[in-house]
Amino acid sequence: MNEIKIQQLLKEFNLSNLKPLILIYGNEELTKGLFLEKVKSITPSTVFWGDSLDFKTLLNELGTKSLFQTERTVIVRNFDEFVNNLKKDEIKLFLETLKKVILPTRFIMVCSFDKIPSSEPYKTIVSLSDILVSSKLTPSGFYTSIKNKLSREGKKISEEDLKYLVSLLNNDLTLAKNEIEKLLLYTADKDTITKEDIDAVITPKFEDNVFIFLSQFFKKDKTALKILLNLIENGSHPFEIQSLILYQLEKTLYFKSLIDKGIDQEEAFKTVGITAPIQKANILNILKILNDEDLERLIKGLYNLEIQQKVFFQDPVEKLTEFVIKNLIK
Repeated sequence: MNEIKIQQLLKEFNLSNLKPLILIYGNEELTKGLFLEKVKSITPSTVFWGDSLDFKTLLNELGTKSLFQTERTVIVRNFDEFVNNLKKDEIKLFLETLKKVILPTRFIMVCSFDKIPSSEPYKTIVSLSDILVSSKLTPSGFYTSIKNKLSREGKKISEEDLKYLVSLLNNDLTLAKNEIEKLLLYTADKDTITKEDIDAVITPKFEDNVFIFLSQFFKKDKTALKILLNLIENGSHPFEIQSLILYQLEKTLYFKSLIDKGIDQEEAFKTVGITAPIQKANILNILKILNDEDLERLIKGLYNLEIQQKVFFQDPVEKLTEFVIKNLIK
């Protein structure tokens, strides 16, 4: 199976070099989207979403012939969801239809999986199609892409601050595109980007954002408040955030009790169930900053917070924000 890297295809874009059937897979959504935008800019295109696409509707689209034989493209995003809903007899009919697709009609199937299944209908689709893979960049490639982007925009940044910026973007091109645009706008009147600029603008991905919030909260860093508000703005419920704070506190107390008994640090982490390096680092940092009394005070504060919210029906966002502010300034 010959595969074409979609990043390379974007640099040398020529749709006429591709077969009428195109299967796209991989875990980098931005490059998929950029490819589809290029396609739609040069040929009339109809886009469907696989989880809501009716089987007969697609067959009709693929079977439609233009009176003047003009170029047209049918695109199905979340194509794997469409396939999952097909019955056995529908798969057979679908494959027969694909074999009849010829130019000027094109059919682009966009999948979300990282590896193409070997079963039908994919086995036959692979034999009929050009395969485009849209994979995430390597860490070094991602680093270079961010560095080059800033350089093209005439921005200077230290090596240390660049590494910090890249670490917040989690090798995610979609996130990077949005966040770098914000950063460039924020620093429009200056030549050099600093860590302070990055902290003022960049919002990490949710998973990283949560751990960064916890780290900053326990260090009493006031940027924790900005991250908290962003988490809530992007759909995180206050109860979810509170449970994460409590989880971290309970794990920290349990870990400390094992260390106090003379248990090796790595064995203690294993017993507590902490494996991620960032979680381990958070617990060790908490123990450098807070003593047993501080930890117990925070746990009691969380229980009182839940009583205010769940028993007295006070606003969850407002009360959590007050709780965080109170503990940042103590």
